[in-house]
Amino acid sequence: MGVFERYIPCIMYAKGKDLYELHFMVSNRPGKLIEALKVFAKYNINLLSISAYALPEWVCASVFLFADFSNADSSIDDLMRELERMTESKIYSKKSSVGDFMSSELSFPLLVIPGIRSIVILELDLKEMLRGLYENLGESAAVFLFYLAYPGGKFFAKYLSEKFGLKGRELLLEVLKIYQACGWARIELLEYEPENMRITLRLYDSVECKIFEKADKPMSQLIRGHISGFLTGLLKINVRAIETKCIAKGDPYCEFYIEKI
Repeated sequence: MGVFERYIPCIMYAKGKDLYELHFMVSNRPGKLIEALKVFAKYNINLLSISAYALPEWVCASVFLFADFSNADSSIDDLMRELERMTESKIYSKKSSVGDFMSSELSFPLLVIPGIRSIVILELDLKEMLRGLYENLGESAAVFLFYLAYPGGKFFAKYLSEKFGLKGRELLLEVLKIYQACGWARIELLEYEPENMRITLRLYDSVECKIFEKADKPMSQLIRGHISGFLTGLLKINVRAIETKCIAKGDPYCEFYIEKI
């Protein structure tokens, strides 16, 4: 199975382009989004990013997009009037104030699961945060990061079990997909025998451990703490993940086994 880079459409960089952000609603029926997007093609407006979302029971879908008007055959006002007639929705627009770069000003807060607010942290920011923590706290930073994440992982197990009606191996496999979808790491379940306390996970491209290249020991604390908390909530017994391999010390992947505490 292939995996591919995915851009979160909240920031757009397009040097030398006439950038706009737009938001509107379309009826939650087959073909309605395509009809709206054809208006952009009609006026030779290039769409750089599109994000649309609707649950099956919703009447309308929310659409956010970034568009390049550099070669447009109409003004933004003409486009908005036609879109408004077609979608029967109010159209909102913002123009880039700096020309080459634009952050979304029409979207807030950011939701991944309906009703659950999320945040995005850039890898460069995370890198400096973690390095700064170790520089200022020394090895105490490892304990801090582990127990910072542990309660979150434990809550995650309870919340998702109640939300989706899953448990055991089925819930674990779905949560591993969430870790990947949210950019933490790609995680493979190698072994799952909770009755014998034999659970092994393999992580590829951990966003935490890749920060600490050329380390002489495993460096996962934040992700390890979250996984430990999650498995504690899942299994209903206190466990922790132990990292035996780590990309920070040159291994091709990170690997964890689980032990009871």
